[in-house]
Amino acid sequence: MTRTEIENALRSKARFSLNGQDLRGVDLSGLNLQQVDFSYAGLEGATLAAANLGKAILWSVRAQGADFHDADLSGANLGTADLRQCNLQRASLRGAKLLGANLDAADLRQADLTDADLHNAILGTVIYDEGTRWPEGSRPRS
Repeated sequence: MTRTEIENALRSKARFSLNGQDLRGVDLSGLNLQQVDFSYAGLEGATLAAANLGKAILWSVRAQGADFHDADLSGANLGTADLRQCNLQRASLRGAKLLGANLDAADLRQADLTDADLHNAILGTVIYDEGTRWPEGSRPRS
């Protein structure tokens, strides 16, 4: 699916799903994708910078190396998502569900994970700084 096809679907105001779609390398930056279902989609290398993904369903997405910088992922469901090496700088993940998500080598500098659920998430070598806001009791060990 292309950005143009997604923009056309968004303009139609109809609720739609991107469940299982191949969106590798697609530029979706800046789009309002609130509550869209991306479950099982391939987002490897996709650009979702500054996109509004509030309450989106990204269950088990394959998004290794995707760019989510400045994106709003507040309340999104990212359970078991592959987010290895993702750019999540300055992203809002407030209240997001990241149960079992793989965030190894993801860049979380200045990201807001306040109230996010990181139960069983793989943090590995996640990149963060003093501006990264963690859920209470979840800050990785230095």
